[in-house]
Amino acid sequence: MSSEINEKNTEEADVAMLGNNLCTLMKKFNVDSSELSKKTGIALTTLNSLKRGIGNPTLSTLNLLAEFFNVSIGQLTENNLSILTKDTRIIYDIPLLNFDELLNFLNNQNKYNNTISTQLDSWQPNKYYAIKINNNAMSPVFEKGSIFVIAQNINIHDGDIALVQFDGHQPCFRRIFIEGKSYFFKPISEMIGNSLIKDNNCAIHGIVIKAIQHFHD
Repeated sequence: MSSEINEKNTEEADVAMLGNNLCTLMKKFNVDSSELSKKTGIALTTLNSLKRGIGNPTLSTLNLLAEFFNVSIGQLTENNLSILTKDTRIIYDIPLLNFDELLNFLNNQNKYNNTISTQLDSWQPNKYYAIKINNNAMSPVFEKGSIFVIAQNINIHDGDIALVQFDGHQPCFRRIFIEGKSYFFKPISEMIGNSLIKDNNCAIHGIVIKAIQHFHD
């Protein structure tokens, strides 16, 4: 009898932890219940119950949530992720690339020669990499030698700077604007143009979260 009670209490504690972690991750990823339901296929009523620490989620549901937030099921149900999100600006070494290394890296993210140490508010530094700007195409906004820190698999917001690849060409940086389900792209510097280009078939390889300007060798 006591073992049944302990099992029940453990299950309730896991669901309570899941609820707290789900709320923490949704806030961190800036996603609401409706959007999360659409992107994962999990019923909205199920998500709302789990956020309150109620229910008995299936392994499939846990897998979908873990995959979306890029965490393990163990982290999702056993670790207090709200603690990790407090003052989590830790210095990590992440890949530092020149543009001529970028395509190889995108095909195989183990292929890089250099790293840079930078502060990140994440416990998953493998989601980030950095690119050194090797020309003045974005001057005077960003000078040659500046470094962009890129986050992969992150929600895109209107006005973000994206690393985007059009029709298999060399990736480039463009400011992204969102209208409904359509993406529009604009050069960072007006010196090379000011026109908006609509393209929903491009590949977006990440969003700039930090710019380190005037970096010197």
